[in-house]
Amino acid sequence: MGYALARTVTLTDMEYGECGIVFAVPEDWRAEKQRSGKGWYCPNGHSRVYKESDAARYKRMLDEANANNTKLAQSVREAQEAEQRAVDERKRVEREAKRIKRRIQGGVCPCCNRTFINLGRHMKTKHPAPA
Repeated sequence: MGYALARTVTLTDMEYGECGIVFAVPEDWRAEKQRSGKGWYCPNGHSRVYKESDAARYKRMLDEANANNTKLAQSVREAQEAEQRAVDERKRVEREAKRIKRRIQGGVCPCCNRTFINLGRHMKTKHPAPA
């Protein structure tokens, strides 16, 4: 006993300008070639390929520009964060320097943390500057 199979295929007519031949191909096949950009041949053996459409090219360019904008925005955020860290570090160092200066003015040795009436003499005799 045999089986009958019915299938409907939508054909799209095409005309190749170089040789002028008119032919038909399945629409699914044509759409896949256009989407993938893969080459194919006309019935006379001429090489064919769908080039990127203007809309696809503009969409690709827009996607690239959006990706670049995202990268630039991230770079700006990172630079701002680095700047803030540098400002915070500078403030911390300034506070520490001010604290040490006040302690020295009060006669506290910055090296051994002992208090002296004549801190200058103590520094010369006990903590001479390196040569």
